[in-house]
Amino acid sequence: MADAMEHFIIGVDAFKTGEIDKAIKELEAATQADKKNHKAFAYLGAAYAAKDRYNAAIGAFKISEQLNPGVPSIHYNIAQAYEAAGIPNEAEFEYERALQIDPHYKKAADALAELKKKLKHI
Repeated sequence: MADAMEHFIIGVDAFKTGEIDKAIKELEAATQADKKNHKAFAYLGAAYAAKDRYNAAIGAFKISEQLNPGVPSIHYNIAQAYEAAGIPNEAEFEYERALQIDPHYKKAADALAELKKKLKHI
């Protein structure tokens, strides 16, 4: 039986090659076996998002953030999932959190600017 690290490695490889269902299966196993692997939760969030499972993605990303706080890309990923789920106010908050951690995080700044433009037209 594979251990947590084996599931993680297989899951990441599957994610990177576009085998998203396999990635989810392996990364879920990895997070069950090692509830402190923040990278496994981050990849699991990305895999869920790739399958349009945004609520699950947000949950996985938030666990990753709790395990490894202060990482701007995690807040960016949470924001992307919120935006895709149609929850723009939460997305805006998470982009801002990413920029509080790293004011020079261009992807978050650009995404926040685009979101604010969209919100003005709603």
